[in-house]
Amino acid sequence: MNVQPQENMLGVTFIDSLHISAHTVLDDSVKTDETSSNIIGSLVDPVFGLTTAGMYTQFRLTTDNVDFGDNPVCDSIFLSLAYNSFYGDTTTNLTLNVFEITDDFYLDNSYYSNDVLGTFKNNLANINFIPSFRDSVKIDGANSAPQLRMQLKNSLGQKFIDASGSSDLADNTNFLKYFKGLYISTNSVTTKGVMLYINSLSSLSKLTMYYHNATDTLKYTFVLNANCARFNTFDHHKYATANSSFIQQVASDSTLGDSLLYLQAMSGTRVKLKFPEVINLNNLGNIAINKAELVIKVDPTTVDDILVPPSRLSLAINNYDETLSFLPDVVYGETYYGGTYNSTTNEYRFNISKYIQNALLKGSFGDDGLILIVSGSAVLANRAVIFGPKHSNDGMHLDIIYTQIK
Repeated sequence: MNVQPQENMLGVTFIDSLHISAHTVLDDSVKTDETSSNIIGSLVDPVFGLTTAGMYTQFRLTTDNVDFGDNPVCDSIFLSLAYNSFYGDTTTNLTLNVFEITDDFYLDNSYYSNDVLGTFKNNLANINFIPSFRDSVKIDGANSAPQLRMQLKNSLGQKFIDASGSSDLADNTNFLKYFKGLYISTNSVTTKGVMLYINSLSSLSKLTMYYHNATDTLKYTFVLNANCARFNTFDHHKYATANSSFIQQVASDSTLGDSLLYLQAMSGTRVKLKFPEVINLNNLGNIAINKAELVIKVDPTTVDDILVPPSRLSLAINNYDETLSFLPDVVYGETYYGGTYNSTTNEYRFNISKYIQNALLKGSFGDDGLILIVSGSAVLANRAVIFGPKHSNDGMHLDIIYTQIK
């Protein structure tokens, strides 16, 4: 069907005018614990306004029964976080904040982007920096891969020194009761901004304390690894600085979705879709769906080299009990199903033929429509403004090729 000219398709009908109902809704939260990477940063988007991201994480001992020797003194302590990538403007000057966590949290618990843990008020960092993803970092005389490496206040190192040789440093069970972890975030920026993607499972991500005792100068590493509980928190600040059309649509006026729709990762926004006229095809008799393709165009005026659209979107069935489930078309693979951003045509395409055919066979969809979201919303910061179904410039449409069976 992709190569055959439409005029040569005997007995085949093409239609792209069926009504689509679509509007933007706010996301409640997204599960962010133990994800493949974490996000910290602050970003001001001309459409979505201000967003900030921070991470809570534990650290663990590298050895049991830690003893720093006679008369130990903390010389310095450094937080290192390996970079994965970024989203936004890397020339932005950020202010890093680091606070010690006061609440217990656990590896086997679920945590979401709107969860908050208690922290002490003492800011262990409050350091300005411009992220660098190209320059290596010299550590202990050797060059290391680009990373966020900041010296923290010695009071944190003193906390560890004070526990030297005690049961608090006997093993990780006791240590996680004594030191529950760190909350790492940045101050809100007023323009531009950047979200830093952190590789939490890299060997570069750690706390390193340099100290001396009565006989030697040494260092000790507290690791951040897969056994550490960690999660991200995202704050869109109630979209107080967002575009007025966006605010109006998510607040009350769903009809504005006919023109523009808004998708944002980090538990931002999603789009609800319905196809109220599709079932009317049954009035024609028995219909075999050859192909049903949802075409979604990105507004090119909202795309630049910094604020790039998501590489993938996802579609899910919105069940009446508010759970989500996969479309039947997903099992045929990404090449068939689609959802990948085409930067040449500025669009996404989804093949939902099986979903449409099943609805026609049953005489109803049996669900509350579809949900369109950014794929990887818990670990990415991308967003997209897309044309609604009635936009004057190639709005969202459902291309259906069908055969009427006599």
